[in-house]
Amino acid sequence: MGKMIKLGLSESEILEVCRNPTIKSENKPKPVVEEPKIKPIKSSDKLGIRGNEGNLSTIFLNPPKVTDTRLYGRLGQVIYSSLYNNLTTAELDTVNFASQKDIFIGMDSRLFDDNLHYISFVYSTSDRKYNFMTRYDSTENPVYYNQYDYDSNNKYENMTLEYIHHISETFLLGVSYNSTSLKKSIKYDFQWYDSNTNSTSGLNSGSGKYESKHDYTYQMVRLQQVTDNLRFDFHYNPEVTSKEDYSGDYTGESTTGFGRLLGLNVTKLDYNNDISFGYYKVNENTDTSDPEAVLYKFGYNFESDPDLVFKGIIDYGISDGITDSVNPWKSITIDGKVLFVSDLNTFSVNYIYINEKYEDLGDSSDKYRIDEVFVNIINLGFITNL
Repeated sequence: MGKMIKLGLSESEILEVCRNPTIKSENKPKPVVEEPKIKPIKSSDKLGIRGNEGNLSTIFLNPPKVTDTRLYGRLGQVIYSSLYNNLTTAELDTVNFASQKDIFIGMDSRLFDDNLHYISFVYSTSDRKYNFMTRYDSTENPVYYNQYDYDSNNKYENMTLEYIHHISETFLLGVSYNSTSLKKSIKYDFQWYDSNTNSTSGLNSGSGKYESKHDYTYQMVRLQQVTDNLRFDFHYNPEVTSKEDYSGDYTGESTTGFGRLLGLNVTKLDYNNDISFGYYKVNENTDTSDPEAVLYKFGYNFESDPDLVFKGIIDYGISDGITDSVNPWKSITIDGKVLFVSDLNTFSVNYIYINEKYEDLGDSSDKYRIDEVFVNIINLGFITNL
């Protein structure tokens, strides 16, 4: 101000200069704060597979992220199948040997807003029909063989009630009660042939059939633990047998079901991509001729945007023959699903490819047994909030 007085400015001129600063603070440039490009994953995002998909349609826990009661539906159909025999002849190979129709319907409900406690119920049916031929050489007189034409129909009904308890922000416990009913009917025609001439003249032929019903229940335990960006899914099924005797089982035993299953799946979580690896051990059911098996599971989830999710799984299985009558096998299953997600509804298209390759039993009367099987399945599903 002293400088302005020396310059001879009047009092009014000095006041005018002081009222108008040359630099306004509001015009100074503000620092730019960039938004993070990757949204951090919250604990609630880590628990369960993202994509608004039903929890009981996979072996992993998958709690809903909404409080609404939700309804699930799925229809499945075998679209193509083929069967090949060892030492094959044209009449033993069968195209479209399998037909299968599946219906899956379920509901779940999240019980509280501030945690992931919830209950779910699922009912499903499966009607599976198989037609195939096989051949047995006579061990007593090797110049003859017996050829069978089988028609098998297996009807399954399954019900599952599950409760998921949200123990902590990164730990879930699931306990379920499962009930299965299987009605099996088999019809067959057989004809003896002369091995040298393939003639049926004077040789026996006939037919037969049997039916059986298998009912069994079991409990299942599933655990899920999240640590940093890893999710661990633990799965346990006990060995299962029928509740009562039945007739006609080819094993000659009075129980059925499946052996104990124990496995762990590890998923590396990302915001838009999940990669997983699983190892599962299936022990032999001591009352059937099922083999022991190991299953390796590779999974990938990709979320391109909130409205589109892709889930891919490759299963590779290896079994060991427990007895001379059990065929060791190797299998591969490719399972791809696309989900179209909206606020209230989710629609899905699912394709499943199955290949099973049976190993050679060596010298056996069953040397024309089934050698390789291919099955292709399509599933259409929906999820809606009620």
